[in-house]
Amino acid sequence: MRGRVFLYVLALAVVSCARPSSREFFVLREDAEYGDTYSFFLDLSDSSATYGIDFFTRLERESFKAFPGDDIILDLRWFSPSDSILTSTAFVRVGDNIGQSYYTKDLVTEYTDRLELPEAGEWRLKARIVNDSDAIRGLGLILKRD
Repeated sequence: MRGRVFLYVLALAVVSCARPSSREFFVLREDAEYGDTYSFFLDLSDSSATYGIDFFTRLERESFKAFPGDDIILDLRWFSPSDSILTSTAFVRVGDNIGQSYYTKDLVTEYTDRLELPEAGEWRLKARIVNDSDAIRGLGLILKRD
């Protein structure tokens, strides 16, 4: 009996010390650089892990006005641990609506389920919204780890 209790407690301790499988970051519009550039620091130091990224945002509208109808275009600049820069483009699709009320609409779009970067370490990502709108409340990122 004592052996089972010990194994149970040990298993709980191991599970509680495990790294979470995802982390969320959100930058408010008011905290964005130049009003349209959102910075994220991502710990991608585990070279044996597979990482995925989703982008999310919330749109807000005034009474009797429409939500923006165009996908949100993101110009991405990836700064590596060794200071090299990679660029890419991403979209937050307005069709990827996960929740909506009269005044708000929440969007989540998968960027990639398998992020392939040339080196492990802490990366800085700067995402600039190309077609910025006052309806965008900020930009968020979900870092998934397998």
